Amino acid sequence: MMNTERESVNTLDAKIHQLEQDAEMGRQRIQRLTAQLEAETRSVRFHEGAILELQSTRNALGQSLERMQGIISSRRRIPGEIWRMIFLLLWGGEFRRKDWSKPPISVALQVGAVCQGWRAVAQTTTRLWSILDYTFSLEGRVKSRSDDKLNHYLDRIGTATPYIVLRNASLLSIPDVLCQVTTATELRIMLKHPDLQAEPWLRFPLSTPPFSHLPTLLISSHQYIIHIGPDLLHPFPSLDYLQLRNIEIHSLRPIVPHINLKTLLIGGTWQRLHPWTNVSIDVAIVAEWFPNLTTLELDCDWQISRPQVILHHVESLTIRSSAITNVHGLTLGASFPTLFEITNRGDNIKGLAPIVQAWGENVEALFLSGIEPYDGSSQDLSEILGDIGKLPQLSELYFRNTAQIDLALVADAVVRRSDLVTNGMATDGQAELTYITLPIICNSDPNLERLQQHVDVHWQ
Repeated sequence: MMNTERESVNTLDAKIHQLEQDAEMGRQRIQRLTAQLEAETRSVRFHEGAILELQSTRNALGQSLERMQGIISSRRRIPGEIWRMIFLLLWGGEFRRKDWSKPPISVALQVGAVCQGWRAVAQTTTRLWSILDYTFSLEGRVKSRSDDKLNHYLDRIGTATPYIVLRNASLLSIPDVLCQVTTATELRIMLKHPDLQAEPWLRFPLSTPPFSHLPTLLISSHQYIIHIGPDLLHPFPSLDYLQLRNIEIHSLRPIVPHINLKTLLIGGTWQRLHPWTNVSIDVAIVAEWFPNLTTLELDCDWQISRPQVILHHVESLTIRSSAITNVHGLTLGASFPTLFEITNRGDNIKGLAPIVQAWGENVEALFLSGIEPYDGSSQDLSEILGDIGKLPQLSELYFRNTAQIDLALVADAVVRRSDLVTNGMATDGQAELTYITLPIICNSDPNLERLQQHVDVHWQ
């Protein structure tokens, strides 16, 4: 009996010991789970904080996106006509840069790529598509692309006034796709590597359709001085303004005067290898070709092939006196009976004095540039202004592109002219200077006060 009870006690002790071990293992497991729970709790709190931070960032980005969308879709708030006005202002910059060597980026294509709303406004603003800029390819590889672009523009130009720009041209020819744009009001041709093998001068093909409304033609040669004949202008019966750069004209019979032309500009391109000094023009040809000119700018050397050349209607004349090699022969052989103003370009006014002596009888305005206080220009200026007989009607004097002038000399000349008129020593019809424009650097010159007593001074 006792053995049985002892065995029972031992068995119970063993179970108790086993349960105690199980309890210890449970406590250890609970401790591990508790530590794990605490770690997980900390991780949850960390991720909750990160979530809050990301939500804050997301909200900020959402607000920024809404603002951007508001800007992009601002046509919903700004009327289309306002955007049209903005686009046209941008187009004005493109228009001013169309004579650059590289074509400007199209405003119509730029704004049309922003959003559907802007594209709709651009496509209905016909003037944005009015600059028809065509670049000839020397290899001929991009002709189809250029034609496609022009067709794209022509589909949208509507009733807007077309302006045609042809770049890298080798001949005076107009692409077939542009021959239908006979309502253009400006044609600009930039020649490069002109083809002069067939003829010594360039001309438009006889098949060129008449551009009956074209008032403005501008032709320039990039690298070579080229020659043109009298049939150059046959497709342009209404031409009013003609500009030729690095181009000389030659007289061939018969001559058909271009009666409508009012403004002619001929000169160089101011490039390092081909400046204005390489170009020469026969003023007799100018008078014969264009008898009704009112504005003439010859920024080059002048020649005269016959005496007594009279340009009856020229009122405004722009020259570069230092480029004229035979001033004496020119002033004896040519006359401008209705000349109202003279503009002289260049770094000096060499040769200008005999020109104003010969042609300045009716000149009321004189524009000068390149006046330096310490070279021969000062003496030439004194000779021009000091003798009232050279420019008896002169009332306005403008100094342009001039860093500094001898204001004492100018003041002496102005005072001398004023005293002659005031004291009755001037002949009938002789006037005194009343208006002068000076470079701003002269505003502290001590001679300014004396000058302002006799003339109205303005600043450039």
